[in-house]
Amino acid sequence: MPDSVLCAGPYHDRDPGPDPACHCHFELNQPLQNPQADLASSVPTAPTQEDLLPLRARIDAIDRKVLLLLSERAKCANVIGLIKKQLGMPVYLPMREQEVIHNVTNANSGPLDNSAVRRLFERIIDETRALERKKYQDMPDF
Repeated sequence: MPDSVLCAGPYHDRDPGPDPACHCHFELNQPLQNPQADLASSVPTAPTQEDLLPLRARIDAIDRKVLLLLSERAKCANVIGLIKKQLGMPVYLPMREQEVIHNVTNANSGPLDNSAVRRLFERIIDETRALERKKYQDMPDF
């Protein structure tokens, strides 16, 4: 997935491309604002509904990138699941899951608090584990 978006989403009735009048071009790798800044500093002094469009386009693009990353994560987990099956290991390894949660909460700089990050990753891990079980439970032992 590209790390930038040019006029993406349903908000334009023309082909995507740079347009100096359009504010929908942004770099996904660049934060919207300083993480320490007050959210109100990102809001125009006289906001209009048009101000929502580039932000919604940004969220749509971020959602697509998150989905690609989750899919890539699931593919890696599937390979791990097959290796665990070949080694006779269980799908559920609580110590590894605790390590993943520890890693992501330590890397968290907000604005989500650590309990929200923990819940999100517990859900991601749970869905990945379910996929591993579904894919490998009926497979013969090696």
